[in-house]
Amino acid sequence: MGNLIKPETAVWGKEEWLYIAKSIISGSVNKGNNVELLSKTLAEKYPNSTVFVLNSARAGLIASLLLFKKKQPDKTQVIIPEFICDSVPQAVKKCGLVPVFLPVSDDLNLNISSLYTGCNEKTLAVILPHMYGKSANIGQAEVLLKEKKIYLIDDAAQVAGVNIESKPLGGFGDVGLLSFAQAKTIVTGVRASGGVLFVNNKDLIGALTENLQMLPFTKGRLSTLCHFLMVYKWQRVWKRMDYYIQRLKQRIWDVHPDYYAQVSKISNMEAGIALAQFASLSQRISATKKNIEYYQANQQLLTSFTFPQITQDNIYLTRMILQSKRIAPNILAKLLLQQGVVSNTVYGTGSKIFDGTSLSGLLELPLQGLALVDIDKVVCALKKIEDNSYV
Repeated sequence: MGNLIKPETAVWGKEEWLYIAKSIISGSVNKGNNVELLSKTLAEKYPNSTVFVLNSARAGLIASLLLFKKKQPDKTQVIIPEFICDSVPQAVKKCGLVPVFLPVSDDLNLNISSLYTGCNEKTLAVILPHMYGKSANIGQAEVLLKEKKIYLIDDAAQVAGVNIESKPLGGFGDVGLLSFAQAKTIVTGVRASGGVLFVNNKDLIGALTENLQMLPFTKGRLSTLCHFLMVYKWQRVWKRMDYYIQRLKQRIWDVHPDYYAQVSKISNMEAGIALAQFASLSQRISATKKNIEYYQANQQLLTSFTFPQITQDNIYLTRMILQSKRIAPNILAKLLLQQGVVSNTVYGTGSKIFDGTSLSGLLELPLQGLALVDIDKVVCALKKIEDNSYV
């Protein structure tokens, strides 16, 4: 097949590649000055937060939950949205806590009104993500949870550089998180390639500083970068090969590696990539907003497909989510691929056949890094599927 239109996992320019080359040539892949420079950059962007730059957002999440648990040992439950990456409930369970799932609204974010009845005397914390970059009603949640003396984690993993109420997302609640993994606003790689913990509650700074300030430098990041480039950024044959290799490891050798087991500082190389990503962030957000608006303008051409996260108050999206109301997402994905458009399934069971709920019939379409002509091709492919009576 010719040139495919596919979801972009990392929109990189020449600066990102220069940081990679400099780190390799100078032998400073793991250790170097970029970590300190990144910390200073983040401190300037988040002036009301204490910043810890780690090798993953998951490390910051676990450190925070363990501290909350220590401070309030009688509370055992953590509220999270029913639509979320599997890594979040896994982290909650790893801390010996119980994830409690509450419903989401049509925009795929946690329905804040459900907190009024969902919180109880066992609720330790609420993890509130901004799904695919669509900002949740974090201000309302913050006021409610303060009254109830429940910790709030502002999961801004996908929305670096987005502000609401004159405050950056990640700066709300008791702590905030950023992730630098694939398909976020800041992308440095995969498998513990970087993340940030923002401590916004001054009462937590001392304990978290004691736990996190003396972390070791990370190791083995060059091989992980190669894996990211081949399997996630370039994809093609490498992605399929990796799938079968991982399946083989699990079946024959029962290998299930935990790439996040080691908690460390971000590597010098990946900190450099992050610096380049922050430098180009406003430009990339502006370009992606134009793509969102273009999808929105063409939405009226479609009758059985909608974009549930698109509204008049758009701030930013990292991925374009389509809801297919009359055709199964797995079938739609195959039909789109026949026309040169690559799509992805979404979290959990969201890509099941549409059943009238917000969490059904969903498919991820390309968005970031596209030219408008590419969006025309995506919309035309969807229209062609409708016109050929596939639905």
